[in-house]
Amino acid sequence: MQFKEFISLPTLDAVILASGDGTVELREGRNWISGRFDRNIGIDQPSHGVGQEHAHVYGRKGTEIVAVNLDGTASHGTKGRLHKDDADALQQRGFQVKPGQIIEWFVLEDQPQLLLG
Repeated sequence: MQFKEFISLPTLDAVILASGDGTVELREGRNWISGRFDRNIGIDQPSHGVGQEHAHVYGRKGTEIVAVNLDGTASHGTKGRLHKDDADALQQRGFQVKPGQIIEWFVLEDQPQLLLG
C-alpha cells in the first residue's frame, strides 16, 4: 500500500475509554499536517502521563524518518535530520527544533538504579 492510499483510509477522530469505576478518558487521534509533503507529519498526544506531544515525520514513500517530541528530543528511539520544510511546519506548532534540524537519541550505557529499602 502506498502512503497516499494509507492516509486516505478512514480514521478515528477520537477514542473514549471507560473503566469499571465510571471514569472516562478521551484519546484524540493523530492530527496530520503538511511539511515537505502533503500530510506527511502526524502529531500525537502523549500516550501516558509523563510523555509529551510528539510528531512522526514521514518521507515521500511513507517511511518514517524520525519521531520528535515537543521539546525537540527524539521519540520512540529514532534519530535523524529533518528537512527544513518539516522543521518549519513543526516550529509553527510550537515544537523546538535544534539548529541543523538534528533530532538525537542517546542511550545511557549505565542506567541509574533506584534502591528501595
